[in-house]
Amino acid sequence: DYKKVASLVRRRILHGSYALKPIPSERLLATEIGVNYMSVRRGLKLLEAEGLIRRNSSGRMEIKRARQGNKKHFNIGLLMPTCTSASMGVWRVAIEKACTGLPCSIRPVLFLHWDDPILTSALEGFDGVFLSPIPQPLPESLAERLRPSRNPVVVIDHDFTSHGIPSIQIFPPAFIHRLLDHLEKLGHRNIGCLNTQPDNPEIRDRINQWRYWKEAHAVTGRLADHPVPVHDNPILKAHRVMTELLSGGMPETAWFCTTTPAAIGAMSAMLDQRLQPGRDIAICSANGEGLASMLNPPLTALEAKDPAPFITRCLEWMMEGGQNWKGPLLMRPSEVPLVVRA
Repeated sequence: DYKKVASLVRRRILHGSYALKPIPSERLLATEIGVNYMSVRRGLKLLEAEGLIRRNSSGRMEIKRARQGNKKHFNIGLLMPTCTSASMGVWRVAIEKACTGLPCSIRPVLFLHWDDPILTSALEGFDGVFLSPIPQPLPESLAERLRPSRNPVVVIDHDFTSHGIPSIQIFPPAFIHRLLDHLEKLGHRNIGCLNTQPDNPEIRDRINQWRYWKEAHAVTGRLADHPVPVHDNPILKAHRVMTELLSGGMPETAWFCTTTPAAIGAMSAMLDQRLQPGRDIAICSANGEGLASMLNPPLTALEAKDPAPFITRCLEWMMEGGQNWKGPLLMRPSEVPLVVRA
């Protein structure tokens, strides 16, 4: 029976089941599993000898953390907002793939807001955390907890280095100029900018890059900035916005969309008006998000490079205990390719 207990609890530990809640008491586990109390105790002692768990000062068993000594398996959390996007799915696959070659497992966890108690539970329970932030200001009290001196946390898809937090920005906004240069080479001199994504610093950076480029190249074009609330649908909003723009006359010959969801909604509105995206009105996206090639017509977009090297570096740091981050806090590629599809 004790081997049955050890096997069950081991599986739960390896899948991160006890990262967000404590291991039940021995008597509660005995009742749950249907064995006697001594079988549970023997089974847990076996896992303690393996280095998966440790007995704390109160006598309760808890998951052993990376910074608490030798450990053979590491639990990594992927904290995602409830309003996840297609790009978040790409990140999840990339992190899971990186984990397959290392003694660690990834467990996705959804959170609703910065004061969500699940954030605290994740920081306390996982050996390391990849965090996809919500488009709201980060409270300084939480920023302090996220810094490497407190917990091994890496922010993905955003630049949080101003808070002292390591960040992977796989798509630096400055590369948007390459996309706009392509539109200019096609002869477009009136290039609008459409955004319906919830407001956040990265989206504002993309819009500002469009502004800077437009002024430098003396081209025209309107900004249609209609960010939706955090949990609303940017595709439907883009469809409504583009429908209104088309009904009022369209001086723009091309539209730069801050995200692929905005481009999808805009293309749908164009098709409703019997206009062919790419032929009648050029449209492109700042980030293909793994979807651009699947659309009809396919979408010209910048495509982020594989983040695996950055992820692996972060995982190794987390498994070492997440202390003394070395090198620049901001990790980003030196090149982002433009994929022309229409």
